[in-house]
Amino acid sequence: MKLEGQVALITGASRGLGLEIARTLGAEGASIACVARAGEELDGAVAGLRGKGVDALATPADVTSAEQLESAVGAAVQKWGKLDIVVLNAGTWQGAPLTETTEQMWDLLIDLNLKGAFLTLKYALPHLKKQRRGTVVGIASLGAFVGQPGSAAYAASKWGLRGLLESVALEVKRERVRVSIVAPHNINSAGRAIAPGSEERDRNLEPADIASLVAWICAAPDHVSLGTATIWPLAAGIAMK
Repeated sequence: MKLEGQVALITGASRGLGLEIARTLGAEGASIACVARAGEELDGAVAGLRGKGVDALATPADVTSAEQLESAVGAAVQKWGKLDIVVLNAGTWQGAPLTETTEQMWDLLIDLNLKGAFLTLKYALPHLKKQRRGTVVGIASLGAFVGQPGSAAYAASKWGLRGLLESVALEVKRERVRVSIVAPHNINSAGRAIAPGSEERDRNLEPADIASLVAWICAAPDHVSLGTATIWPLAAGIAMK
């Protein structure tokens, strides 16, 4: 197993892509700290991971709360004595034309998608730097690179995330901590069944597709660092017209 002995902290790990990343890294031998809001969903996710033989811990936190995130990171380090991997996955999408974007929507997207990543890094990075190795993977979006109508607030949060991570990458490289950005597009987040070989299949990624890429980044040799990877389904990417 490529990640045996490593400890990964994953935000937004109680469902969807975050939980799939937890499963994939756990299957490669990593111990997993699952960060998400406290509740039955988080407890069920951790129980499911443990049922598959993964050494998993629920570290409940609202990622927009500095106090809760500091506690969650501390709980993971207290249990395993270190951190090796941090996956910044917590986030959401809401859209509206700019003039119809409410202040509440703006605050939600900036706080969850950007502030949550900042706070996670603030409390996790000292542990990676201390051991002079580690991997950070931020889950962005094609919205971090191109604007889309009806998505100004979301794009602002993801462009901000990209700027945050590219800056942090330069700050921590001397401590041999590598920072990568994964920017997916068109995820079948609802988990609906899609027939192999169908047109719909060509237009949708599965969470497992992104999780496999994250695992590859985390398992790369220590001297290898991936900057930014965009990943999209065959029929939904950049096309010549």
